[in-house]
Amino acid sequence: MTFISDNLKFQLKKVALLAVLFSAVFFGSFYLVSFFDPHPALKTKAITAVQNLAITANDPELQKRAGNDNINLAAFNDWAKINNLSGDNVYDGDPDKDGLPNYLEYIHGTDPNNADTDGDGFSDGVEIGNGYDPDAKGEAMTVVSVEIDKLGVDAPMVWSKTDIEANMLKDLENGLSHFMKTAAPGQNGNMIISGHSSNYAWAKGGYNHIFEKLNDLQVGDIVKIKTVQKNGRMLDYQYKITSKFVTTANDQKIFENTPTPTLTLTTCWPLGTNLKRLIVKAEIVK
Repeated sequence: MTFISDNLKFQLKKVALLAVLFSAVFFGSFYLVSFFDPHPALKTKAITAVQNLAITANDPELQKRAGNDNINLAAFNDWAKINNLSGDNVYDGDPDKDGLPNYLEYIHGTDPNNADTDGDGFSDGVEIGNGYDPDAKGEAMTVVSVEIDKLGVDAPMVWSKTDIEANMLKDLENGLSHFMKTAAPGQNGNMIISGHSSNYAWAKGGYNHIFEKLNDLQVGDIVKIKTVQKNGRMLDYQYKITSKFVTTANDQKIFENTPTPTLTLTTCWPLGTNLKRLIVKAEIVK
């Protein structure tokens, strides 16, 4: 009986020892496999993409493209990773084919993987290029204001939807008027904005003399254009004045298009008349 008992104990100890060895081998193998990773190529690829993105995001290229030194590069980095954007084309790629490169999708707060962020039937690129709010359905326009510190000007911009003079004059009662079918803020092309330099004493509106000091501007002075979207994005564009001249109201130099973002400010001149137009031209600051 004692022999059987001792043999049983021996067998039990043997089983226990084998169980410990099996556990050690199993868990050791598990951690060893996890450490070395059975798919090293995939892991290396993912790390490389993130590292490349971080390096790219830390160079000044994004700021140059956007024309703004205040862009949060770390935030762009995180946004790009969330939206699966990586590689050498992380800034200028356009995965949703809406005409907006990734860096502009980030700036405007639109979805880089959805061509129509607000689902209103118009692509984000078309909406932004024409002044519509890409995050507001229908015909909602981006809210815009014009600031000229040198002249003490801070006025809303009205998106005029007509080229009929009487209707355009009506728009000027509520601020500065953006000429229909000219460029939107920050977009390539010629953005034309008009304002009153003077008006009849009985004329309606609080902006009848908003551009009375426009002639005080000189080459090199700055005009700020501020935009606000429904999604809370506030974008500031700065335009530096390049020229100033007086001409007739129908001079084609006022309306000529440009391949880069430019600004044309126009008002009646001399003061108290509508005989000619005072024109101030400016280019976006990059």
